[in-house]
Amino acid sequence: MAHSDAEPPPPPARGSPPAASPAGGDPRRWSYVVLVFLTLGAGAMDAVAFLALGGVFTANMTGNLILVALVGGENWQIRVIRSGLACVIFSIGVFIGFKVPDRGRGNESWPLAVTRLLWICLALHVVFLTGWILCDAAPGPTSTLLLIAVASCAMGLQAAAARRVNVDGITTTFVTGTLTSLLQSLASRRTADALRRAVIVLALAAGALCASLVVHLAPLWAGAVPLLFTILAPVTVVTRLRPRRARRPPTGTAG
Repeated sequence: MAHSDAEPPPPPARGSPPAASPAGGDPRRWSYVVLVFLTLGAGAMDAVAFLALGGVFTANMTGNLILVALVGGENWQIRVIRSGLACVIFSIGVFIGFKVPDRGRGNESWPLAVTRLLWICLALHVVFLTGWILCDAAPGPTSTLLLIAVASCAMGLQAAAARRVNVDGITTTFVTGTLTSLLQSLASRRTADALRRAVIVLALAAGALCASLVVHLAPLWAGAVPLLFTILAPVTVVTRLRPRRARRPPTGTAG
């Protein structure tokens, strides 16, 4: 027969290190904030790629698979090469992202491997922006392929990182699944879940809108928009999700 009250956990052994806890409060809330920033960055990167790198996607592989299969039309061979390259490099990024080991001191809700992946993604965004500026926002055929490869690798690593965070029903590089989960939550009247997923869907569109405006108004700095959104993710991890040691209890005895 089950008891209603669970037994309290045993006290830590003498001399054992205190448990690590997140530095910024509720880790679930800040994990979600990180995913929102990543989604903004993915939307921005896709907008730059679609508008300035030959009408391809670097985060949304569903769209690229369709583009690869569209035979015919003007310059369709070039479109197939670019879209196919994005799919291949994105897949390599995802594979590498799942192979990164989770070693070191982390916390229960935020794997240390994800932090490493975010810093690698950020470095790739810096490489993308550098190449974008060196091309004067008008890359040639070879530069376009290189920029697509760099951006797709960053998005693949990001997709793996978001999956390893494991927030149910939320993705950052495409939102078809998130939109489906949103509508499921609405149908089930789970308002809180629906709101969280709606923000993710809107974040992808907002990131794309910001980047598209910069592409038209100040194209040289369009490559900086995905970087600015993405950099907020590891900053949030460092400031809010970094584990910290609990204070040791006093060792003296009451007299």
